Amino acid sequence: MTDKLANRMLVIVVGIPALLWIIWNGGLIFTIFITLVSLLALWEFYQLAIRHDFGRPQIGTGFGLTLGIMAIYGFYPDLQGVTLLAFSIMAFIAVILIELFRNQPDPTRNLGLTILGVIYIPVLLGSFIGLREWDSVHSSQLTMGLFITVWVCDSFAYLFGKQWGTRKIMPRVSPNKSWVGTLSGVLGAFLTLALMKNIQFLGGDFGWKDIIILTFITGVFGQLGDFSESLIKRDAGVKDSGRLLKGHGGVFDRFDSLLFAGPLAYAYLVLTKLG
Repeated sequence: MTDKLANRMLVIVVGIPALLWIIWNGGLIFTIFITLVSLLALWEFYQLAIRHDFGRPQIGTGFGLTLGIMAIYGFYPDLQGVTLLAFSIMAFIAVILIELFRNQPDPTRNLGLTILGVIYIPVLLGSFIGLREWDSVHSSQLTMGLFITVWVCDSFAYLFGKQWGTRKIMPRVSPNKSWVGTLSGVLGAFLTLALMKNIQFLGGDFGWKDIIILTFITGVFGQLGDFSESLIKRDAGVKDSGRLLKGHGGVFDRFDSLLFAGPLAYAYLVLTKLG
């Protein structure tokens, strides 16, 4: 067994059970986990920008805003929308004022990268805290279900695409991904969610219409999240966002699909189940 394969297996064998345990427990430990993931992924995003001379984002400001966003998701569940809006207004002004006194070249790029990183990672990923809170109230397991479904989708896409994928879906962004792999990923997402519904894993509030919509969210938009991160990495000329997860790339790489699937699922709940 090669060192790379051994490292990949170690991350899978240890990481997946630990993550499922964290999701199952929820509460403060889950909030801390999402916060740490957001900080690490944001660090990787900013380092990609700095190393490849895209600009000089305000790293410390981005970290501070991440902590504020996670606090809003974790401690203001009933006022997230209003509180996030007020916080965003103050944060946007603060980022501009800080850049005004930084005396760094390319201030427009710096502002864009700082704000993009915060919106792209902690704002989107933090929605999982809201999802987990919804699970606690409704005795459901949608948060865990989304993680598992995205993993299955990625696995189906990789295995079937590698075996039978010849026609590439978006070679400009991700030259190895094919139509066969992408459609197989959607099928894997549907089969996973359908099984969860049949065994009542997700909870009693979910019908077949919800399963179809959640399939679209995880199978289609989840993979678009992967493509979106690939677009950034291709622009930077790198294969992985980082090296923290041995054999699996960076934290940003492992959560790229969830960055779209989580907030869209949360938005769907807010509009249909909570409205």
